Amino acid sequence: MKKYYILFENHEQAMKMRRELSGAGIRTVISPTPRQASLCCGVSLMADEEQIEAVRSFAASNACVFKSIVGIEQDFDPRRDRYL
Repeated sequence: MKKYYILFENHEQAMKMRRELSGAGIRTVISPTPRQASLCCGVSLMADEEQIEAVRSFAASNACVFKSIVGIEQDFDPRRDRYL
């Protein structure tokens, strides 16, 4: 499963875009920026694959400020952190 991270220069840009996307009914989650995506600002917005086109369209139509959008394949292990 692929997750998309919207990267920013600073956390204020991330919070502003989050409010705007939420107001438009587009779901994103505030997330730490994965190291494989960037070493800059530690805050990003995470969006599911189903939402990313809506995010791109909204950002283009509303002149949203962000650095880039990076897709990262998630390899979630449901057995992690389980100790028997």
